[in-house]
Amino acid sequence: MELSILALQAVKIAFDAMDKVSGGALEKAGANVLDFLIKRFQGKLQIKRSDSKILEAAILCEAGKDDQFQEDLERLVTQYHQTQNTFNISQSTDSGANFNFGSNAGTVIGQQKIETQQFFRR
Repeated sequence: MELSILALQAVKIAFDAMDKVSGGALEKAGANVLDFLIKRFQGKLQIKRSDSKILEAAILCEAGKDDQFQEDLERLVTQYHQTQNTFNISQSTDSGANFNFGSNAGTVIGQQKIETQQFFRR
């Protein structure tokens, strides 16, 4: 992943975790990014929402000096995005919620019954 994009995404994820915008597994994945950054910059930089550009610059500087830092951060950002893309639940119809399981390899419970049921007579 391009380093500047990695830094930008890491900052966004960390601040989302600070705001607790997400829930469940996504919140945990965001907290992992935030914890990683807090531990890395402990004593050097206080991470505050208002200092996103400073944090982004610190990430770029640190990643330029330490390949392991960049690899670890990239792994955490990728895990966050994979968790984020695992499921989406939305309600766009009057008949109920639409479930979209982006990386589901199996069958959603009830899906087979609906697909095999005939709604119209022949």
